[in-house]
Amino acid sequence: MAMVKASLTLFGGDTVVVRCSERCHIHLMSAKKQESQHQADILSVQNREHAYLTVPYSGTWNVLIDSHSQSLEHSISYVPA
Repeated sequence: MAMVKASLTLFGGDTVVVRCSERCHIHLMSAKKQESQHQADILSVQNREHAYLTVPYSGTWNVLIDSHSQSLEHSISYVPA
């Protein structure tokens, strides 16, 4: 199983674009934990080759790609708000 992780500093309204060579699970997680909930905000798509995830607020966000392939090709970019 292949896992890819990247961190991006983004502004609220930016859209993260993830493309993979095959179906995978794509997660966008806030690096900032909510004080009242003790957990991070997470946006996810399951079993897709691409995702467009809009960041709700500014900060550092972690992108995690989870795939069953050992030869996953991917790209991670963003479109400014």
